[in-house]
Amino acid sequence: MEKTNLNNNQKILSVSVASYNLGNMIEQNILSFVESSVADDIELIITDDGSKDDTTKIVEQYVNKYPNIVKLIKKQNEGPGSTVNSGIKNASGKYFRMVDGDDWVKTENLVEYINLLKSVDVDMVISNYDIYDNSTKQIIKTHKFNLPANKILNFNDVYSRTPKQMHAICFKTSLFKDNNIVLDNCFYTDVEYVLFPVQFVKNLIYFNKTIYVYRVAQAGQSVSPASMKKNIGQHEKVLEHLLETFNKNELNYDVGNKHFIASRIAQMASTNLTTLLMFEPSKENKLRIKNFFTDLKSKNKEIYHLFLKSKKATALKFSNFLLYTLLCKIINLKNK
Repeated sequence: MEKTNLNNNQKILSVSVASYNLGNMIEQNILSFVESSVADDIELIITDDGSKDDTTKIVEQYVNKYPNIVKLIKKQNEGPGSTVNSGIKNASGKYFRMVDGDDWVKTENLVEYINLLKSVDVDMVISNYDIYDNSTKQIIKTHKFNLPANKILNFNDVYSRTPKQMHAICFKTSLFKDNNIVLDNCFYTDVEYVLFPVQFVKNLIYFNKTIYVYRVAQAGQSVSPASMKKNIGQHEKVLEHLLETFNKNELNYDVGNKHFIASRIAQMASTNLTTLLMFEPSKENKLRIKNFFTDLKSKNKEIYHLFLKSKKATALKFSNFLLYTLLCKIINLKNK
C-alpha cells in the first residue's frame, strides 16, 4: 500500500522520479528542479521504492520545504517500473516525463522549456540530453537531434529522426491516462515508457537544449554488464511484453509509429543477444541463443529481419552459429 501527500494542483510538468537507496544522489536531482524560477509549474513525484538508507528522510526535508513542488510516495520495493506507474497515477501536469533519481536536469534551461510546454499542445516533446561519466565527473557527450527546433512536426514525417531514448522524451500526460498505460514492475521498462504511448503520438516539437543529464559508469547500474547478466530474465520479460503488444496492435498503427516501434524492439532484441553472449561459452547457452533467434522469427518476421541488421546477429545467422564462441570472447574483451 502506497502512502502519498499529493494534492490536485494543476501543473505544467509532472516528473516521476524513481528512488531506491539514493541518499547520496537524490538531493542533486531535487535541487536541479526546485532551484529554477519555474519550479512552481513543476511537480516532482518521488516514489521511494522501499529504500533502506536515508533517502526517505532526505526527500521528506524537501517535501516540508517545498510542499507545492516535491511530493513523496512511499511503497514497498516492487521495481523501477512500479515507480513510474505510481508517477503516472498521481500526475496532474499537462506533460509527463521520468527522471531517474540518480540523474538530474539542467536547471538553467528549465525556464525556456516550461514556457515552451505552456505554449504548445503536442503529444511529444523532444529535448537534448547529456551523458555524465560518474568516474571522471565530466559530461562526455551531448545528444542532439536532426529535427527543426520549435516547430510542430507530424510524427509520420520525422519518425526516422526521432530519438528512442527516454532521456530525450516528454509526453502529454493524457496519453498515459486515457490509454490506461501500465509498465511492468521490473528493470528496463524505460523502453515501455517510450513505446507504449508513442503508438498514439501524432505530432511533436523539438527543444534544442539539454534538459536531462544521464549519469553512467556507476557500479550496479542496470545497464552495466554484470547487471544485464543478472537481470536478463527481466529484460526478456519486457521484450516479450513489447512483442505481444506490437503483434496485437500493429494493424492500427500509423506507418511512422509502426516503424518506430518495430525498430526499437529490434534494438532491444539485439541488446538481449549481446547479453547472452556475455555468458561463458557453453552448449546450453549456444542452444539458448539459437532458440532466441527461432522464437523471435516465429513471433514477428518484420522485427526479426530488423534484428538481423545488427552485425552480431548477422554473423551468427550466416555462420550457422559457428562464430558463437568467438563472439563471446570479443564481447567479454570489450566489457573488460
